[in-house]
Amino acid sequence: MIRVFGAILIGTLLMGCASSQERKALKARKENVVIVNTQLAAVYLQRGRPEVALYNISKALALAPDDSQANNVMALLQWRLQETDAADKYFRRALKSRPDNSEAHNNYGAFLCERGEVDKAVKQFALALADPLYTTPAQANLNAGLCLMKKPAPVAAESYFREALKLNPNRKAALYQMAKISYDSGKTYSARGFIQRFFEVADDTPESLLLAVKIEGKLRAKDAEASYALRLRGKFPDSPAAQELRKLSATN
Repeated sequence: MIRVFGAILIGTLLMGCASSQERKALKARKENVVIVNTQLAAVYLQRGRPEVALYNISKALALAPDDSQANNVMALLQWRLQETDAADKYFRRALKSRPDNSEAHNNYGAFLCERGEVDKAVKQFALALADPLYTTPAQANLNAGLCLMKKPAPVAAESYFREALKLNPNRKAALYQMAKISYDSGKTYSARGFIQRFFEVADDTPESLLLAVKIEGKLRAKDAEASYALRLRGKFPDSPAAQELRKLSATN
């Protein structure tokens, strides 16, 4: 009888171990499904397929409603669909679940900035940048600077642009903004350096060419001024920048 009881006890313990292993395996499979569907949703969102992205991210959230990254991607999707209240809700869920989700902080900051909530947005960018493991700090610095320019607050924005360029010297938007800030603050030679660096890594835009015209005009570099003006008129004849150039030419 004792031997039988011992056998039963050992069998029960083995079944318990097996159940525990099965539960772990089931949990791992569930987590993998959530990760895969979240990644697929992000890819389809980037490819302009929001309907497919919604299908995948809904599957992920059905299995894990509190998953931070899944909520982050759903927030981006709702933002794309212009469902701003829903986007805000999902961003908050993402950060409530994982306050250290720096990607969500950066995305939420961009969302808030678009809504005109500059101070709140910059706080979100700062939270992303406070994470030493955050993988794209140059983008968060650029976002913070661009957002501050909406105020406008060029002095505060400049520190973010400089940090973005320290991390990635070829950030086109940061180079253009630094050229603009330098020109507006009377640092014309610095402005020339930044706009020349911009043209080395970026295609011509009407705004950048007009700024280059103004910079070279301020420096009395007539040949360079004329060259930039010719590019602006030739490439973007109907742009607002070209119209402003015509007004500048008429007054000179």
